[in-house]
Amino acid sequence: MIMYDVNEGFDAYKTYLALKQHFTSDYDYFKYNGKVRAKSESFLKRNDKFFFRKLQKKYSKDELVEFFVSNFIVGGNNWIGNLISKESEDNYANWRKSSESITYNFHNDLRWLSDYCSENDISSNDLIVVSENDHPILLKLFLQNKITTETVIILDSVLGFVRYWNAKIDDIIWDEKKKLLNNYKSFVRYDIDKCKQLTKDTLL
Repeated sequence: MIMYDVNEGFDAYKTYLALKQHFTSDYDYFKYNGKVRAKSESFLKRNDKFFFRKLQKKYSKDELVEFFVSNFIVGGNNWIGNLISKESEDNYANWRKSSESITYNFHNDLRWLSDYCSENDISSNDLIVVSENDHPILLKLFLQNKITTETVIILDSVLGFVRYWNAKIDDIIWDEKKKLLNNYKSFVRYDIDKCKQLTKDTLL
C-alpha cells in the first residue's frame, strides 16, 4: 500500500492563496512574507487539492512562486484547475526566459521607443505627457503590447511617471493596469543603475 502525507500540497495551496490575494486584493505578499490564514482541515476538504499536490511535486518553493506570478500577471481564470495546463507551463517558461534577459529586453524596448520618437518627431517627454481626455503615448504603446510590462515598471523606477499618471488619469483601463504594475513590480528583478544608464544613453 502506497502511503503519502495527507497534507501534501498544502504548502503549494498557501502559496497560491497568498499570491492570488496579492494580485486581487490589498494583501501584500512581501509585507506578510507570504503568510495567509489557511487550515489544513479546509485544504483536505477541497476537491481540487490534488492539483496542488501535483504542482508541489513538480516545482520547488521558489519555482512555485514564479509559476503562480507568471500566470497571475497574464490574467484570465486563475482557478487552480486551469493552471494545470500546457498554456500555464508555457507562460512560466516564457516568463523565466524573459526574466533572464530582462536588461536585454529593456534595452530593445528603449531602442524601439527611441525610433518611435524619431519617426513621429516627438521627444521622450512627450511619451508620458497626459493630454486632456486621452491616454499618454507610452500607455497606449503598452496597451498595444509594443513594450513589455517589465519595461514600463523599470522605466517608472527611473523616471517616476506613474504617480503623475495616477493624478491625471481616471478611467477603468488605467485603473486595471496600475494595479497590475503595482502588484507585479516587487517581483521584477533588474539592475537599476544599469537601467538608468541605458535609459539616459538610449532614450533621453
